[in-house]
Amino acid sequence: MTRLAFLSPANAAPDVAIASPIAHALGPGVTDVSHLGKLELRGELARFEPAAGEELLPLAPSRALLVTAGSPAAAAARVAGARVRVYDQTAALAAFEFDGEDVLRRLTDLGRAQLPAVGAIARGTWALVEARAGERFRVFVPQELGHHVVEVVVDTLRGLGR
Repeated sequence: MTRLAFLSPANAAPDVAIASPIAHALGPGVTDVSHLGKLELRGELARFEPAAGEELLPLAPSRALLVTAGSPAAAAARVAGARVRVYDQTAALAAFEFDGEDVLRRLTDLGRAQLPAVGAIARGTWALVEARAGERFRVFVPQELGHHVVEVVVDTLRGLGR
């Protein structure tokens, strides 16, 4: 873990409520999953296996985002001994899910076969887009831009009559 570990919500006092950066922009069809732990891993990932409740999204041969439903601190401690550098991105990235490949097509040029991938979404905001089961998609964006991107997704869903 880097010296920026103090930025992790996992290190907040137990009585401190963590607010979602996109809570006020949510609308029908969009689910906030910003609470998930998000760790950027860099290093030798070829032999790395995520634990139960974790998902590894490759970004490059030696970079990935480890998404965990549990504590990012516990996952970081487990990963740290595997010759991998760990950067806690939980507070830096907002995350949300929505349904509809037609919505995805209106937001980005990324195709379903390319996912997970990093690319422009909602007119130029860089995001990590992941395909989920069925026609469900998960998007990770910088938290300071998350509100704007979610508003675009909600407007797109409305425009498609959802």
